[in-house]
Amino acid sequence: MLMTQTKIWVHAVWGAKGRHTLFSNGSRQELLDHLQAVAARNDIELGTINCWIDHIHCLVRLKSDQSLEQVVKELRTEAGRWINSKALTVKRFSWEKEYYAASVSEGNLPGAKNYILSQEKQHSNRTYKEEVAAYFSLDFPVKNQ
Repeated sequence: MLMTQTKIWVHAVWGAKGRHTLFSNGSRQELLDHLQAVAARNDIELGTINCWIDHIHCLVRLKSDQSLEQVVKELRTEAGRWINSKALTVKRFSWEKEYYAASVSEGNLPGAKNYILSQEKQHSNRTYKEEVAAYFSLDFPVKNQ
């Protein structure tokens, strides 16, 4: 019996509302471990996931019965719950409404994974907004944050 198969890889990124600094190195790894467990429980295939101090990057493979919106919502919601449960922020934490996503071809998976895993290097000289504008070729004004 044939089963529907998909190879739809998507690089998704979302940031903290107000771009507040959230994560120390220890809490970053805890959050990533938690999100990997959540993804496994919810049948979300993560190619890789990483975060920087105010945003998260993930590479997901969408299954035939999943939408990008569903997957991102599940991960964002659970990350927000976790951050609030750990009281990592003074005020109640939330994510910006928008997120950014781009399809990734099979041949570009290694490069996308490397990019996601190298967030510390990516942010040694540019902000989250600058990174998003460059990576997703967006034309919005970038303010230093």
